[in-house]
Formats: sequence, C-alpha cells, structure tokens
Amino acid sequence: MNALLTHNKFNNAAGISVIELLIVVAMIFVVGGFVFFKLLRSPKLEVRANVSREVAGYLEKARSDSMRRNATEIGDMAQVKIFNGKFYSVAIDANDDGHLDIPLVMSFTADQGVEFKGPFPKTFIFDGRGQNVDVYKRPVPSQPLILSDSTGNTAVKLSETGQAVVVPAVKLSASN
Repeated sequence: MNALLTHNKFNNAAGISVIELLIVVAMIFVVGGFVFFKLLRSPKLEVRANVSREVAGYLEKARSDSMRRNATEIGDMAQVKIFNGKFYSVAIDANDDGHLDIPLVMSFTADQGVEFKGPFPKTFIFDGRGQNVDVYKRPVPSQPLILSDSTGNTAVKLSETGQAVVVPAVKLSASN
C-alpha cells in the first residue's frame, strides 16, 4: 500500500508567537528595571532633594515678600543668609504687619547629612522688583547655592528674573 504523505497545516494553532514572547520579555525588563533603580536609589538623594526644595522655597518666599511689600530700603528687603555649611536664616514679613520679622535661623540636622558649600557668608537680598541686590541696592548676579552630601551635589540657582530653580550639580572628580 502506498501511503500518501500528507502535510496538514493548522491555521488556528494555539500557542504564542515569538513576537508576543519578545513583548512580554521587554515588559518584564522595563518593570524590573524600574523597580531595581527605585530600590537602589539612596534615601540620601531624597533628603538632599527635599532640603534643596526647602531652601529654594525660602528664597522664593523672600523674593515674593519683598515684591508684595514693594521694599525699597535695605532694612525692609527680605533676606536669606547662609552663615556656614549648616546654618542659615530667613527674614520675611510672615505676619503681614509691613515690617520684617526677627530672622528665623535654621540648620541641617546630622541625620540629614546635607551641608552648604562655601565660601561663606552668602546673603540674598531681594528688592521690590524681586531682584537680588547688594547692600547698596545694586542688582548682583547670584552664585548658585550648592548643597552637598555623601552621594553628590544639588544646586539652587536664581534665574535672571530672581526665581529659585533646583538643578543637579556636576560632581567634580579629584583630577579637576
């Protein structure tokens, strides 16, 4: 007997294709990578970022306070002073009586592990137009505030309009 060799094609075969398998593997790598980097990210980075935003917020409050009160005399202009790596003060009119309150002195805790980079002292004085000025009321270009911890640096810069912006700072190697 001659048996006919037949080749049957199944048009509705169950299973997965190579493309579907590659899509699933890619999705697993994306989700796994996200989780991996989230777990590796140091809590210190979060602390430094939060401290940087806090300092930027105080600079913005000082700026907006001077603008709101249209401060024209140095004694009426809101200020942020950086004394050293750990201590800074903020002088604003928080109670809305038209005069600056006693400066609020703040510091970073040892648990935070964050500090300002020098030179010190640094003073940010804002006039009624929101510009950073010196004690003679002349506009001055602002140097960025660098906040540092064991994992790196973050900079708080004042834009040309005086607004505070938090940006990652470049970590310099020992050869620079």
